[in-house]
Formats: sequence, structure tokens, C-alpha cells
Amino acid sequence: MSYGIIDYNADGKPKCEICGNYYHRVLTHVRQKHLMTERDYKIMFGFDLRKGITSLESKIKSQEAVMNNYDTVVTDNLLKKGAGNRFQDEHKGRTKEMVSEQTRLMLKERLKSPAMQKAMIQNGRKVGLSGKGNAIRWNNTLEVTP
Repeated sequence: MSYGIIDYNADGKPKCEICGNYYHRVLTHVRQKHLMTERDYKIMFGFDLRKGITSLESKIKSQEAVMNNYDTVVTDNLLKKGAGNRFQDEHKGRTKEMVSEQTRLMLKERLKSPAMQKAMIQNGRKVGLSGKGNAIRWNNTLEVTP
């Protein structure tokens, strides 16, 4: 196992890094069988804190359930219950400490893509300065080379 890399078997099921078995929904298994929170598991093995660890089959079933209950999902869950999660003025945003290692690596790789390089050159900006306060919060800027 590489730190931050999810291992899948031939059936597309992700591996539980604790016991080595494969499940459709690893985080459900970890919570029930290993009595560990999803966050602690993801931090321990370097996985993205904002993403689930599921098989493609399970992901498709979840997407279908959402689409079958679209009105309820959008009006109740996103609009009403999500009101407290929206960005508010004076919020510090995500700091470097709040970002998982996997997310940090993914963002670093994304900055190397031709589309991102082109956009940054066109905008005349440095990498890391495009987000609100990234230079201050992360203290990590890289020069873009044309």
C-alpha cells in the first residue's frame, strides 16, 4: 500500500487497510467493525478527507437513489439543511492543516496540467495566489514558467 493510494481488487472493491479485506463501502466497514471514525481512518492512511471510499457499483447505486429522489435531496438536504455550511464573510477558509496529504498531492499535480499552466500564464498570476489568501494561509507559492 502506498500512502494515500486506494487499492482496489479485480471486482472494483476498495481495500480496508486495517484488515486487508475488500468491501463496497470501506468506511462503513471501518466504522462498524474497527470502531474507528472515517476521519481518523483517512488521516491514518493518507486518504482525501472529502471523498468516500466506495466501489464503482456502490457509487452508481447512490447516484441512482439521489436522482430518484431528486426533489427531496435538493430542497431538503441541500437548500434547507445545507444553509449552515455555506461560505460566510470573514471565514478563514481551508488552511494547510485542514487539507489531507492526498488532496495536497492532487492539487499540486493539477497545477502542472497544460490547461492550468495556460490559464495562469494568461492571468499573469503565480501559483498559490489565485485563491483567497492562499499565500498568507499556506505560505507556499510557486512561479509559473511560460
